[in-house]
Amino acid sequence: MSDTYAWAVEKGSLRQLPTPDVRSPARGTTIIETRYAGLCGSDVAKLNHPWPGPLPEPWYPGHEIVGVDTETGNWAAVDPLVPCLSCHYCDRGHAHLCPGLRRIGWDLPGGLADTVRVPRDSVVPLPHLHDPAHGVLADPMAVAVHGVRCGLRTPVGRLGVIGGGVVGVCTAICAAEAGWDVHMMVREPSRAYHLRHTLDPRITLHTAGLPQCDAVVDAASGHSDSPIRQALNAVRDGGTILVQNAYAPRVVLSVPLRDVFRHSIALRGSFSYCRADGRDDFRDAIDVIAKGGDWAALLTRDRYPLGELPQGLAALRDGSRHRPFKVLLTSGF
Repeated sequence: MSDTYAWAVEKGSLRQLPTPDVRSPARGTTIIETRYAGLCGSDVAKLNHPWPGPLPEPWYPGHEIVGVDTETGNWAAVDPLVPCLSCHYCDRGHAHLCPGLRRIGWDLPGGLADTVRVPRDSVVPLPHLHDPAHGVLADPMAVAVHGVRCGLRTPVGRLGVIGGGVVGVCTAICAAEAGWDVHMMVREPSRAYHLRHTLDPRITLHTAGLPQCDAVVDAASGHSDSPIRQALNAVRDGGTILVQNAYAPRVVLSVPLRDVFRHSIALRGSFSYCRADGRDDFRDAIDVIAKGGDWAALLTRDRYPLGELPQGLAALRDGSRHRPFKVLLTSGF
């Protein structure tokens, strides 16, 4: 195999380095030739802003991967969660809580690369999709599936979704399919405009605030506690707030806890996704995507060659005109 390269952060600088560990796959692994790699909001937060928490050294980001399995020649998505499979949590299908969890794109080299070596168990064959690039939505859709299925343990009613990004959109789609009356707050006018023309008409969009809701999902960007404070203002007494937002380190809740719990508000976290109760959130997410919809094309329309990662990151910076929902990097064509 000829020399291949991957984007990495080394000593605080973004650069291209030789792709690690791809010349000869170890037992139990395979090599994926990357075709599309999505830039997750959690990665963008670290690549576009000073990051107050630790980073691997070097860090090879990219956990939203679609490519071709070099052993089979088939298109596949990559499940980035690599649990130990032998602990208390893994026995119950809660791979996301495994204390030995490794994640492709964090603990293991990621997919912002020509090729990436991954465990064979992480390779998920893609069904026929209108556009195989839609497969990069499997990870955020799995976050949404997990939140709606495992986090909202209440009868369906009116659900508020705070956040007009990809996870917020995926959550609204999953919740509408589950029977919720979904109200979504999207502050950016351009995003609201496009979503009104692509989302299920059962999803009501708001740009200024939400009505009182039985439950609210916080799926916004987490550089301050503003989203969760908005959720507290929108949820009814006795309601539930589900936090899917991966808040940045050192963000603290500025609302007195008395004001939360005296109203019997249930505050729940929903991290990543699981494989519990005979279900697999990641594979179920691919099934949702396979049903199709204009929203999938909208979320994956902004694409850059792999070598233009800096330009893609610039387009995603706060204040950029017509900021994309997501940026995809393309490789291997």
